[in-house]
Amino acid sequence: MNGDTDRDHRPEPFGDEPLRDTLAWVLRAFDQPAVSAGDWIAHEVDPSRPSAVALLTDPTTPVSRIRRARVLWAALRAEGETTGERTMGSRLAVAAAASAFLFHGERISNHDDEALLRALRSVTADDSVPAEVRTMVRMAELKLSGPGPTRDAARHPSR
Repeated sequence: MNGDTDRDHRPEPFGDEPLRDTLAWVLRAFDQPAVSAGDWIAHEVDPSRPSAVALLTDPTTPVSRIRRARVLWAALRAEGETTGERTMGSRLAVAAAASAFLFHGERISNHDDEALLRALRSVTADDSVPAEVRTMVRMAELKLSGPGPTRDAARHPSR
C-alpha cells in the first residue's frame, strides 16, 4: 500500500470536546472511583448535570430529580462494590436531602431534625465529599438549625 491509500482510509477524528470530556471522566474515575460512581448516578438522573456536584448544588435542579438521585445513592450505600462507594452513596443521599430542603424547602427524608442534623454534620466533616457539596450541606444545616421554628416543629407543635 502506498501512503495515499492509507490517508484516504483513515477514520475521521472525533470532535475534540466529547473525547476530551470522556477522557477527563475516565481519569477522574481512576483517581476518585467513589465520587465517579456518584457522578454516574447524577448523570443518569439528569444528563444536563454531569456530576453529583452539578446536580446537588444547582438551585434549579427539579426536586423530582433530587429525589430520584437520593434513591439511587441510597442503593449505592447498600450495594456499592467498595467501602468508598458505599460511604459516598450514604453521603450523597444525605446531601440530596440537604439540597431539597435548602433549595426547595422540602423534606425528602424521614429523619427528625436532630437525626438529620447529625447526618448533615457527618457529610460536612467528610473530606472525601466534594467541597462544593459540603458547602451546600452546611448551608442546609444552618437553615435547619437556624432561629425560628423548623419544619419538624411545625409538624409537631407540642414540642
